[in-house]
Amino acid sequence: MTNAGGRLTRGVAFEALRNFFREKPLVFLGSGMSCALDDRFSMQELAKVLIDKVPPLLVSAQEKKEWYAVADALRKGRDLESAMGSVLDQSLVERITETAGGFISEVSCDCCLKVIEGRSEWPAGALLKVLVDTLPAADPVLNVVTPNYDLVMEHACEHLGVPYTNGFSGGLVRTINWPASEQSMWMSTRKLFANRLRYSYMVRKHIRLHKVHGSINYFTFGAKVIENNEWIIDPPAFVQRVMITPGVSKHEKLQMYRQELLQRADEAIERESRFLFLGYGFNDVHLEQYIRRKLIDQASYGLIITRDSNPRIQTILDAAANLWLVCRGTGSLPKTTISNCQYPRSLCLDNSLLWDVAEFKRQILGG
Repeated sequence: MTNAGGRLTRGVAFEALRNFFREKPLVFLGSGMSCALDDRFSMQELAKVLIDKVPPLLVSAQEKKEWYAVADALRKGRDLESAMGSVLDQSLVERITETAGGFISEVSCDCCLKVIEGRSEWPAGALLKVLVDTLPAADPVLNVVTPNYDLVMEHACEHLGVPYTNGFSGGLVRTINWPASEQSMWMSTRKLFANRLRYSYMVRKHIRLHKVHGSINYFTFGAKVIENNEWIIDPPAFVQRVMITPGVSKHEKLQMYRQELLQRADEAIERESRFLFLGYGFNDVHLEQYIRRKLIDQASYGLIITRDSNPRIQTILDAAANLWLVCRGTGSLPKTTISNCQYPRSLCLDNSLLWDVAEFKRQILGG
C-alpha cells in the first residue's frame, strides 16, 4: 500500500486512499461526526451543561466533594474521561448520566429532525451508503462501532434508505435478540420451477450497528436492557439510562452490559483486518486496546478521517505501518494533511477540505 522512504505525492496518496476501499472495512464512528452536524455534541458543550446543572442535584457530602474535583478539572480544560477518573460515588455517576442523557437527547432530537426532513446533511451519510451499496452479495454486512450516545446515524440511515440492525427486536419496548434482529434483513424471492413455486432467501445489504457505550434510547427495565424511543426526553422513574460514562466505574459497567453492548462488537473487531475511523479521537481505553493490537501488532490496514489530529492519534500513526491519516492542516486557509509513517514527510494540500468526510467521498469515491 505504501513505498517506504519514498516521497508522498498527491497521486501516490490518492491511489492509496482509493485502494483502501477495495475491501470492506469495519467503521468506527466518533463524536467528531456528530459535532460536524452540531457543535453542541462536543465534550466542551457537555462540560458546560454538567457544570451548570449537576450542583443543584447533589445531596451527600461525598457527592459534592467528588463533583467539585470533576468540575475543577473540566474548567481547566481536561476531557470528561480523565476528569471523572476519581469518581467513586455511584449516585453521583447516576446524576451525571441523567444530566448528560437529557442534554444529548434534546440536541439529538433537534438535529435528527433536520436530518430526516433533509434540511441538514450528515457528512458521513453518503459514504456509509456507498459502502453498503457496494457490499458483495456473499458478505452483505457492514459493521459500524460507535461510542456515541446520539441517534444521528440512525436517522441519517433512515433518510438515505440504508437498512441497519442494532440487535434489538420487538415493538415499542424492544429487547436484545440478535437472531431476530438479523432475520428482519432477510428477503424472500420466488421462482417457478417445474410448475411449482420455489422460495429462496437472501440477506439485504445492511449496517450492523454496535453502540458500545449505550444510547439515549437504551434503558434498564427490570433485569433487561431495552430500547424505547418514547422515553428519550423524559424517561419514567422506574428505568435508568444505559449510557456508560467515563470514570473508575466504567469498566465495571461495561462488564455488566457486556452481552448487550460489547460481545458482538468484540467479535466483529476480532474478525476484521481493515478499519475506517471517522471523526474518532481515540479517547476510549477499552476500544484502544483492540485498535492498537490490530493496527500495530497485526499491521492491519487503517484510515483515519478527522478534522483535527491529537497526540493519541499521532502515537498510533507513528507505530502503525499501514495506517493513513487525513486531517485538517494548520493555518487559517483551507488545507488538508495526509500522513503515513512509511513516508518521512506528510503531504499538504492547499485549498483542500479532504478531511471533511462528505468532500472525501466526492473526491476519492466519486459522486
